[in-house]
Amino acid sequence: MLGASLHQHNVMAGLTFLILPRIVTENPAVATMILVAGGVVFSFFVEWLARTLDDARYGWQQRLRHRLGVVEGKKIPELKWLTLSTQFLLWPFIGFLLLHVWGLHDLGDEFSEALTGGGIKLGSVTVVPSHLIMGILWFVLLLTFGRWLKKKLEQDWLPLTGLEPSVRVSIATLFGYLAAVVAIMVGLSVVGLDLSKLAIVAGALSVGIGFGLQNITNNFFSGLILLFERPVRMGDYIKIAGAEGFVRKIRIRSTELETWDRTSIIVPNSELLSKSVENLSFHDNIGRLILPVQVAFEGDPAKVKALLLQATEGEKELIGDNEKFGLTGPWVVFTDFQGSTLHFELRGYVRDMHGKTGVASRIRFRIFELFKAEGIAIVAAPQEISIKQWPSPPAAAAAEKPPASAPQ
Repeated sequence: MLGASLHQHNVMAGLTFLILPRIVTENPAVATMILVAGGVVFSFFVEWLARTLDDARYGWQQRLRHRLGVVEGKKIPELKWLTLSTQFLLWPFIGFLLLHVWGLHDLGDEFSEALTGGGIKLGSVTVVPSHLIMGILWFVLLLTFGRWLKKKLEQDWLPLTGLEPSVRVSIATLFGYLAAVVAIMVGLSVVGLDLSKLAIVAGALSVGIGFGLQNITNNFFSGLILLFERPVRMGDYIKIAGAEGFVRKIRIRSTELETWDRTSIIVPNSELLSKSVENLSFHDNIGRLILPVQVAFEGDPAKVKALLLQATEGEKELIGDNEKFGLTGPWVVFTDFQGSTLHFELRGYVRDMHGKTGVASRIRFRIFELFKAEGIAIVAAPQEISIKQWPSPPAAAAAEKPPASAPQ
């Protein structure tokens, strides 16, 4: 026991002399200033390195972020854990060196034993700081490595299989969940937590779920069903409960929709399974185009039809007769005639429904020019105006009523 203690003392003393020059260790005050100043400088350097890496300030940092699969402009959450772990390792180590510099070797050995061996007792629980820090480091490293593997899987390896993009995203997302679970389990094991006791934690969670976490659990399992069944996929354009937009990301609890205004709508995953969802691009992006046109009663229906079809000529986004999809080219429907107007509809299919507004606008320009050249008047839809007669005010009614004595 004594030999081991002496050996440890010699190792630590040698480490102290290795870090600080011998001439400095002979002056404890100077050594203290150098150690504290070095710790402060190193702390600021770590903070600066983490901040610049978050901002991707330098080229090598940009390349590193790209390899790790970090989206441009997004922060790296693992950096906070790494910075915190570094501080927890640095200052206890500097404190240990200061104890040896001032000759408090026995106290330094006890301090080292508390940090790395016996730990610190907090009631009935023993906390070993070194195990805790190493657990955090393992968790951060495995989580970062899992993120890198997920990126390689989604962008480099899975495309070689020929799977659909939505299937690749689902596989990569599930792999990311699995990697996070593995990182948590390894981190807890390094900390020294007995994983067999997680059954107690699971029991407590089941009680919590029974009392107030049903909604979170429902959304979590709904997210897994969405990834496997894929009624809604990444990139689909959907409408649900008055909200509509492109599906940008399916997370554990919710799905993110992006509207045409570049705003995000967060929809709980359970609503995508329990409510009716209109998926406009479930099979393909082909969409239907309907342009109503009203002309004066004097217009020739045959001529109107010919001009409407002529307005579609040269529009590449409109699909012609296509046996593969069972579609026909643009056609005109004479829907109705009311009063002094004839009602027509120009119908067709566009290759990409997201560009339907632009196609409709270009065709309307051509229709206006063709009808104007042929002298055919386009009639606006009639508007109904309802006039309601309100009751007369009491004062006005009294003024209109003849006096009782007046002759009838």
